[in-house]
Amino acid sequence: MSIKINFIRGDEVLSTTMNVGRTMLDAAKKLKLPEIPAICNGACNCGTCHVHIDPEWVDKIEPMDPGSMELFMLERSDHFDQNRSRLCCQMDIYDVYDGLTVHLIDNRQDK
Repeated sequence: MSIKINFIRGDEVLSTTMNVGRTMLDAAKKLKLPEIPAICNGACNCGTCHVHIDPEWVDKIEPMDPGSMELFMLERSDHFDQNRSRLCCQMDIYDVYDGLTVHLIDNRQDK
């Protein structure tokens, strides 16, 4: 099953479809988003796939494990938002996420 994923860049909406069971990082790579360099290739040790979950989706997605490496990485970001921050590499895609919208943060270290 394939679902629609939306990435917001300012006023621009970048959409793609992705199969259930993949990750949000896979969706970001498919769109070749420069804001998500994913330097560690999804190993959860760089924080460069950080996004903000759209407020409409915050309560609909699987919550982050409070003792996880993901939270450890996010808390060190200048853009950390306790309610909305997630790493794309740690977000599996489920069928109920059809239409999921996230807001891009510029994670490039050379900007």
